Amino acid sequence: EEGVKYAENWNKDQAILQQLKAQVDAFCIPNAQVFDSAVRDKTVKPKVKISSVKQAEGNHPAVLMCSAYEFYPEKIKVSWLRNGEVVTTDVTSTMEMADGD
Repeated sequence: EEGVKYAENWNKDQAILQQLKAQVDAFCIPNAQVFDSAVRDKTVKPKVKISSVKQAEGNHPAVLMCSAYEFYPEKIKVSWLRNGEVVTTDVTSTMEMADGD
């Protein structure tokens, strides 16, 4: 109830509202833009690990797994290449797992 009383009084006082708006315009908005840019404009290359999950046996090929960690931004495209060409057959992808779990 005390907070409601303060809010009602402040909302009625145009001088206080103008002062607070000026503070937001002078300090909050410019700093938010700087901090936002500092975060959004950064990229971190992924750490990549390739491992053999299953060895080749007879007519069955080996199974390889590629894992990517600690990258930003979170969207990533991973492709397998054979002789410089993207491999699209016999490839399985999984959804991302939070925190590498």
